[in-house]
Amino acid sequence: MSNVSLRRLLSRLAAVALSTSAAGAAAADPNREPPAREDRIGNDLEDSDGELDASLPIDPGQLEARDAAAALGRSLALALGELRPLTATHLAATWSLSDDPLRRLAVAHALEWTFPLVGDALVIDHLSRDTDPQVRAASARAAWARRPGGDPGVLARLSLDPDPEVRDVATSGRPT
Repeated sequence: MSNVSLRRLLSRLAAVALSTSAAGAAAADPNREPPAREDRIGNDLEDSDGELDASLPIDPGQLEARDAAAALGRSLALALGELRPLTATHLAATWSLSDDPLRRLAVAHALEWTFPLVGDALVIDHLSRDTDPQVRAASARAAWARRPGGDPGVLARLSLDPDPEVRDVATSGRPT
């Protein structure tokens, strides 16, 4: 089975974020020429190389999985914040359903940042039920970050989690 390198995926997400923000800036300024079709890839989320395909596992290279997921989560948050709402929701949803734990952890980390995302509560709820305690802890942080006072349903459930780090984040709102 093939996989995608973390470095290529980070580059792809940066390109998505930059191309969509450039397209948005051109739309806001009528005197500015719109970017060429190939510069607007992020608007349609075309992915000829398959880096964004949720079924491909990510090779973190020399990084620990936790560090790779944090870096990937920040890049993903920037890209999701620039994509059209339906496209961003699709990307977050498919990654949260991925078999690759690194993709799921990256989505959970991305949701710790604040940007508009339709259906974010549903994605957080799904990730809060993940088998990986790192994903559950990150989803607890996201539940705190994305809702004033936190998401009571998710946080109440995670406050009873068997993992002590997950419980601590759910009850205190900060990592251990």
